[in-house]
Amino acid sequence: MSTICGIYYKDKAVNISECEAVMGELGKYRFDKTGIFNEGPVFLGCHINCVTTESLNEVLPYKDKVSSLVITADAIIYNRQELFELLPISEENEVLPDSILILEAYKKWGTTCTERLIGDYAFSIWDTEKKELFCVRDHVGKRSFYYYNDSNVFAFSTLIKPLFKIEGLKKQLNETYIADFLSNPSISHEIDANITLYVDIYQLPPAHAMLVNKDGIKCWRYWEIKKTKEIHFETDKEYEEAFRKIYSEAVKCRLRSVKKVGIMLSGGLDSGSVACFAAPELKKRNERLYGFTQIPMEDYKNFLPDRFLADEREYVEEICKFTGNIEFYPIASKYKSSITEIDEMIETLEQPYKIFENSYWINEIFRTASDMGISVLLSGQTGNATVSWGSFNAYVIYLLKAGRFKTFFKEIKVYSERKNINKIRLFLNTLFNFMPYSVKVLKYKIRGGIDAQNILSPINKDFYKSMKVKKRFKKYNLDPLYISHGDSFCERKKILRTVVFSHIGALETKTALAFGVEKRDPTRDKRVIEFCINLPENQWVRDGEERRFIRHAMEGYMPDKVRLNTTVRGRQAADWVQRIMPEWRKTYDEIATIGENELERKYLDIPRIKQLLNQNRELKYDDDGNRGIRFLIRALIFTRFLRNLEQDEEWVGHKKTRVKPGNDQRQ
Repeated sequence: MSTICGIYYKDKAVNISECEAVMGELGKYRFDKTGIFNEGPVFLGCHINCVTTESLNEVLPYKDKVSSLVITADAIIYNRQELFELLPISEENEVLPDSILILEAYKKWGTTCTERLIGDYAFSIWDTEKKELFCVRDHVGKRSFYYYNDSNVFAFSTLIKPLFKIEGLKKQLNETYIADFLSNPSISHEIDANITLYVDIYQLPPAHAMLVNKDGIKCWRYWEIKKTKEIHFETDKEYEEAFRKIYSEAVKCRLRSVKKVGIMLSGGLDSGSVACFAAPELKKRNERLYGFTQIPMEDYKNFLPDRFLADEREYVEEICKFTGNIEFYPIASKYKSSITEIDEMIETLEQPYKIFENSYWINEIFRTASDMGISVLLSGQTGNATVSWGSFNAYVIYLLKAGRFKTFFKEIKVYSERKNINKIRLFLNTLFNFMPYSVKVLKYKIRGGIDAQNILSPINKDFYKSMKVKKRFKKYNLDPLYISHGDSFCERKKILRTVVFSHIGALETKTALAFGVEKRDPTRDKRVIEFCINLPENQWVRDGEERRFIRHAMEGYMPDKVRLNTTVRGRQAADWVQRIMPEWRKTYDEIATIGENELERKYLDIPRIKQLLNQNRELKYDDDGNRGIRFLIRALIFTRFLRNLEQDEEWVGHKKTRVKPGNDQRQ
């Protein structure tokens, strides 16, 4: 959990003052040690935060005396033992820092070393002989990597802001990114994993590498999620044993830490299964696992249907009791809400955001963990697409596409009996997924379906049209109505898309830096992903049982109350509206001022904001499903960002002044 940067001057020697400015901006978060390398046209820097035992001895940037290669890295490698067996490294050198393992891998395999490395990393290697930089971001984008390139200079950084210290780079808003951000009804920040909020600053996407030299940039994808060869065993038990071996190793290798290890723990299958493997492993080392669970505010009024739980403590406590090695901390986030966190979140994430419903409790967990001396937080965030996958709808679509009609009709019959759903209705709903998209839209509208994009996207309609957002959505195969469904592989790929990994990775990197706590997710491990993607589909769903594989594989390893629970599900942040009710009058008045700024009127749908404000003068405790409130808060966060930007002297438009209320320019 470090921050890295580098500058390659293509036509001159290093500009030390510029490099120092970049390092200074990059070093705003706490770190244990720092290092720089500058030689000829290249500068590399690193602020190291020591999380593992091996990192205590780490020196970055590091220059290899034999090869004259120089590396700077923010990295943790999870397949260390495998690399020791493949590389010429003696047993006594197993305390080598992860950055040295990366360098040794590069020395042996060159740019194909990415095929051998498993971990969370972003790194750059300067070859002093070839005069080129090799830059890499890990398979699932767990570390952020931003860069700027022109004819004179190439620069990269863990964060965006340090890059604005480069001479000639102007802080100018990227309207393509803004249009994508505002128009996408989902919580994702981007639909293109290459671009950022600012003109001329780009991201290196997850699972991508690039070579940079005087001739330019060569960028390529080195890994993608695909079905290669379906895994086959004779019995279900063999599948389950193979899974437990891979999954438990993915958990175990993420426990490396010089400090305490915690977990963001719900009462479900994903984080629950991680905890059930992590706690016993830590017990062997006489260490505890510290569990943090979000719970509702003290005077929370429950409005959820019986199948949803706002408070999952009953199930979390069962996991703690079963493992016997988890110290449990319920997090009530007293005096915190989605509104109180806005300015801090914008500062941390370097941009506006859409994850506000969960922001307050996520920050509070990280804050509490940091105060307790915890340096690693485990999670099971990606489990729904990997270890606990099991969608009936996606499975029967797969069966139809595969021509397995006998199994298809059997599953329809069994599932209809399990769920008490009409068989004909299930059959017709499945066939509907094979209709052209235009037919799906027509049926959706006839039935009064909700236009999520219109309800959740506060974008100015003229700006929307001018930026040709519809064409971009089509280009990136986005479905803003959420009515297009595919088979199991297609549905998992939606969750495991590069752009989703990039979005989550940026959030996690910056949150980790802000609180000094690193988040690690075994359910996002490359080995776990590849195993789960290539498992036969009838392991995930069979005889109408959804998410069946993890329930069977974790028998004896997880309490049955959690493992076999199919009646209730946890509902995160069910109290988020109730938390903002006491401050709604003040928030309402602030939202009412949106439109006083030229850019606010250009980017945001002011008439729609006014309309929704009028409809939501008062909030109700059960307004969780009120999309109008979400619309308004998204607009508020974006406006806060713009108004903060007005005060930034580096921004090219910082001299623009706000129009006073009542001025006819607001019309």
